Order: sequence, then C-alpha cells, then structure tokens
Amino acid sequence: MTPWEHHTALTRDRLITIGKLIERGRNDALDRFDASAGCTGWTLGCEAFAFQKHQIEATAPDVDWLEILNPTMQFVFSVGGVPIRFYRGEPDDPNARTLKQTFSELQQLSLFGADELVKLTSEPLYRFAIETDLDGAITAVTFVVLAGDTPVLTWQVPLDEAVTKVSPLWVAGSEGVDLPAPAVGIAARKQKDGTTE
Repeated sequence: MTPWEHHTALTRDRLITIGKLIERGRNDALDRFDASAGCTGWTLGCEAFAFQKHQIEATAPDVDWLEILNPTMQFVFSVGGVPIRFYRGEPDDPNARTLKQTFSELQQLSLFGADELVKLTSEPLYRFAIETDLDGAITAVTFVVLAGDTPVLTWQVPLDEAVTKVSPLWVAGSEGVDLPAPAVGIAARKQKDGTTE
C-alpha cells in the first residue's frame, strides 16, 4: 500500500516536496557546521531541526495543501489536513518522543472541537523519519504511518525525483537592473621584467 492509497491527501508529489524541504534544511545546517567554531553533533541536530522547520514554515503560505498546526518546538504541520511531524531515526524503530501525539495532532484528527475532544480509539501517527550517516548527512527520508508503536506503512521518499515547483515563478518587483556593456579585450601578458606586451 502507498501513502496515497492510505489517505488521498498524501500524494506522491506532496510527500516528495516535504522530503526535499527537510533535505534542504538539513543541508543548510551541514553547510554551517564548523567544528573549529565549537559546533558539535548536538548543535548540528538543533540547527537541522530549526532549519527543516523553517523550510516547511516558509513554504506553507505559498502552498494551499500545507498548513502549520503548531509552530513551537513540538512542530506539527498538515498535508491536506493530515497532521505530520518529523524525527531523526529509523522508520521501523520510533522512540518514545516520536510516538507522542501533540494536542494539535489530536485536535486535527478529531471530529470535535477543542472543548469536546475525547479520544476513544488511537488514531494513526504520521511521521517523516530522517536517517543520517555519521556526519549528519541524510541517507534516506521515509514517510511512516504508525499504529501505536508499530509502523504499518513505510514509503521511502525519492529525493532525486523532480516535483512541481512550489515557489512562485515570478516575484513582484524583480525588474532587474540595466548595466553598461562590459569592456572586452585580450588580456595583456606580463614580461619577466614587469612590463606588458
């Protein structure tokens, strides 16, 4: 079963788009990593989370199917109304923190408002698992549907696959600047005595 067969809002293009945003955020954190300035695995993890979160938040206003449900450190976003979180780790071995549902997830999955929220059965959890190598670079991003602590559906996001552009093609006010023609010619060669030919 694929994610889009599980829930129609979880289309292939949407999941690839989120996977690429996560990848871009982690790569931004890796680009800034500088051990000589005191960066450690802990600082890399904190920046990777913040930058991944930022990529998703910055894209949400331009995409109608992406919404931020909880912008705090318990970051939750929704894809077509399905609440999702991400974590670093194996898709088939989620930790206890990954398995916790936030209030915004429960509220999004509930048919009732915040005042009437009652959970009689457990809803599936939707997560992106981010696998990394020893240096912190992404080796895989997997979309996971969890029933309790058991993965019932895993789908590896093909990060090398193209998707529909999610940012605007034209930005208002980007008229450009007129520049004078460049000076073009053959470069002068220096002689051993310091003069040019």
